[in-house]
Amino acid sequence: MSRKHSIFLILYISFYLVSVNGDYYSATSELERLLDVEAFIVEKFEEYLDRAQREQDNIKRFLDQVEELQPDNDDLGDYFGNPLNAFTTIRRLVYDWKFNVFEPIFNTTNLEDYKNSLSGGLKTIDFKGPNAEDLKGATRGLLRLQNIYQLPTSQLANGVLAGEKNHLNISLSASDCLELGKNLCEMQEYFYGSEWLLEARKKINDDSSDLISPNVTDVEILEKLIPAYYHLGNLKLANKLNNEILEQESDHEEALRNKVVYEAILAKERNHSPRIPVALPEPNNKETKESYQLYKRVCRGELRQSPREQRKLRCMFSHQNVAFYRLAPFKVEQLNLDPYVAYYHQAINPSEMEQIIEKGLGSMVRSRVGQSQNATTSDIRTSANTWLWYNENPWLSKIKQRLEDITGLSTESAEPLQLVNYGIGGQYEPHFDFVEEPQKVFGWKGNRLMTALFYINDVALGGATAFPFLHLAVPPVKGSLLVWYNLHRSLHKDFRTKHAGCPVLKGSKWICNEWFHEGTQVFKRPCGLSSDEGRFLQFEHK
Repeated sequence: MSRKHSIFLILYISFYLVSVNGDYYSATSELERLLDVEAFIVEKFEEYLDRAQREQDNIKRFLDQVEELQPDNDDLGDYFGNPLNAFTTIRRLVYDWKFNVFEPIFNTTNLEDYKNSLSGGLKTIDFKGPNAEDLKGATRGLLRLQNIYQLPTSQLANGVLAGEKNHLNISLSASDCLELGKNLCEMQEYFYGSEWLLEARKKINDDSSDLISPNVTDVEILEKLIPAYYHLGNLKLANKLNNEILEQESDHEEALRNKVVYEAILAKERNHSPRIPVALPEPNNKETKESYQLYKRVCRGELRQSPREQRKLRCMFSHQNVAFYRLAPFKVEQLNLDPYVAYYHQAINPSEMEQIIEKGLGSMVRSRVGQSQNATTSDIRTSANTWLWYNENPWLSKIKQRLEDITGLSTESAEPLQLVNYGIGGQYEPHFDFVEEPQKVFGWKGNRLMTALFYINDVALGGATAFPFLHLAVPPVKGSLLVWYNLHRSLHKDFRTKHAGCPVLKGSKWICNEWFHEGTQVFKRPCGLSSDEGRFLQFEHK
């Protein structure tokens, strides 16, 4: 191996092989660090360019564009609240730096001193960069937004969300669209994959500013688009596009093989011979569930409570029989009476919200589903979370007391506060907060009686808390507390309380929730005299 190749290999390992389990796509809290590292890399490369004038022209165009994409540090939340900014940032760190800068430069120049400086700097800050799985996770996030909010591919590619008023001020390049289309086809999402590949084809003809990845060709796009149409059952179009490859490259081996296969199948069809249908992927089980379909409609705003269902709901001031709050009562907005769901507005102050987020940053990990040792990461829940224990954070005592005053319940059996941040298309699909075997999971504390959920930032678009069976979508309101009971008065499970976190369409979503348990509530919320066991069982498996 030559000396220049060894230099490249060492630096490649130092930068890319640390890219393990980044999970940058699951929460915006981790994305901000990428820009710091990217700025660090830009700085180091600019130092080197002073010594390597011959390489400057090609690399400088790339660096200038990256610098233009760097937002103000004071505005990182809004910047990464834009799902397209999050996707392109991850993509740059996964692919563009490697193919447009590292490989061509490291293979042609002596960068021993520079390599030591850059790799040493990355090691000092303990940087673990995004990897291919992060990019695929970002792709799944954008797919989720398209699927649930029914966003047209052409509009999303040009930075338009849910109408012309909601513009993201960024358009995806041909290479971005190609990457999305390729990843979606690998996930067997051929319909959306083919749409993104068609967008890539459009953009290579009119996207004169595609400097980040200038080497995307029409043939490269067609190589991915043809199999997509074949799997969608559109063999005639697949054959037509295959012929377009041969018009551009007459010796293209794969296209020549496909031509023989496609024309043979089409010839049989002309002779009325039945074609063996292409095996399409099985529909996802969740797509057939009524609660999931209702969830999507509630998130989109297509399904709402009727005026008849809302007529008994009230907004009121309430002191909850606490003397202190007779002077400054809580602002209560009832959202549903049975099961009870309500908003308490201005329940947490700005300094407390800032302190909660500040405390959580740096300790966030990918959220899991399931209980204790059986918990695992899943696309059912795409977020990052951490736990804030009351005994380790005395400053939480006022919030703890306020939660007891609002709910009338004891926190003696409650769980620690959970802080959650949602990333690109972040969501939590329909689920119950109660568990099937509470004694096994929680012991004497019993099941989760009530959920109390603080919204600690405003979300530009999306991110509502949806109750599919109640036809209710609760939009995030900064500083407000959402509460609902998960159990009937008799402490049996209330299956109507299945709920979900709608995907964040634009912005970042931070919540902090508390789960109150049955234990120690005997005098706070006595059980009812009649059993509710078996009520609303029709909602259990929907």
